[in-house]
Amino acid sequence: MELHEKPDSGVYVKDLSYYAAKTANEVREVMTIGNKNRSVGETAMNAKSSRSHSLFQITIERQELGADGEAHIRVGKLNMVDLAGSER
Repeated sequence: MELHEKPDSGVYVKDLSYYAAKTANEVREVMTIGNKNRSVGETAMNAKSSRSHSLFQITIERQELGADGEAHIRVGKLNMVDLAGSER
């Protein structure tokens, strides 16, 4: 995949998919779709070895009222990475 950079938004990966999910079930559905699109093959160490890298990033945003009476947004990110052929 190709890496690119935009001055206003930073580094991004060309053709990466983005989905906005509002529930845990929607997140699971997106993960299932991603897993179905992966290449899988047999190796000597694993009968169902991943033959492709996978990156799954979850970004959670929450708006809350601060002590100053203003609305503040908190953001958390979780990155999950599966590297192809990393059974060892």
